[in-house]
Amino acid sequence: MKKNNHLLVAALGLFLASCGGGVKKTPSGIEYIVHKAGSGPQLKIGDTALVNVVQKINDSLLGASRTVVGGPIPLVVSKPQDKFDLMEGIALLHEGDSTTFIIPWDSLPPMQRPTFGKKGDKLKITFIVESKYSAAAQKEKDEKLIKEYLEKNKINATKNAEGVYVAVKEEGTGATPNAGDTVYVHYTGKLTNGKVFDSSMDSTLRPGMPLEPIKFPIGRGFVIKGWDAGLSHLKKGSTATLVIPSTLAYGLQGSPPAIPGNSILVFDVKLVDIKPGAAAPAPAAPVAPAPVKK
Repeated sequence: MKKNNHLLVAALGLFLASCGGGVKKTPSGIEYIVHKAGSGPQLKIGDTALVNVVQKINDSLLGASRTVVGGPIPLVVSKPQDKFDLMEGIALLHEGDSTTFIIPWDSLPPMQRPTFGKKGDKLKITFIVESKYSAAAQKEKDEKLIKEYLEKNKINATKNAEGVYVAVKEEGTGATPNAGDTVYVHYTGKLTNGKVFDSSMDSTLRPGMPLEPIKFPIGRGFVIKGWDAGLSHLKKGSTATLVIPSTLAYGLQGSPPAIPGNSILVFDVKLVDIKPGAAAPAPAAPVAPAPVKK
């Protein structure tokens, strides 16, 4: 029995050492506990970290980013502005870390205290650092995932110059739209896992709204870049599937709660109609310099 106890104590000691050894403090005095030490590089000011956040007051759960937005949220690491600014602690974290910061409720400035707390309560905020965001790395990741999606679903799509994958199911006979033209589009949008987040043809997704095509001037930034880029190559009357990289969709921020950050989007579309738009204004002619008097 004693031998087993010694083994248990030794194992517990190794576990605590690997997790950072219990409660620590930042230079300004914020207590924190490292639950899991990551092996990635340390965060630095200016980095954008993708983190999952869990907030508690004492042991009562207030919220979790996975539940609210469906995945990690972007967090830009910046200089701490005052005492108990969590940026001080976040800058100590590494990729892969899971750490809880503990802040006494009554240590916060009155305007920053949650209204549901009281003296003696403690705010416990856990950050789980998944990775640092890199636009180049995300683009490469999107390409890999899109090719896997197309192969799995047997979709024969062509990547256009802007980076959108277009699979024309039925080609129309009309013209393609020009920038500024108003296009009328029926669509169903979904994630690569098949979850539908919006549709112009499903009343359960748009309760109380008429089921009619969406209309907007193409090429004027009224929709995500992937829509402008994908629809501009379709003829009037065409039906197609657009597979849009996250960098041409809602990007790092996503569109919570339906669309998590860095989501590749898939749209089944029909370009119902095109109405000519006003021509773009011609650039102003340069003003000739006044002649120099001699």
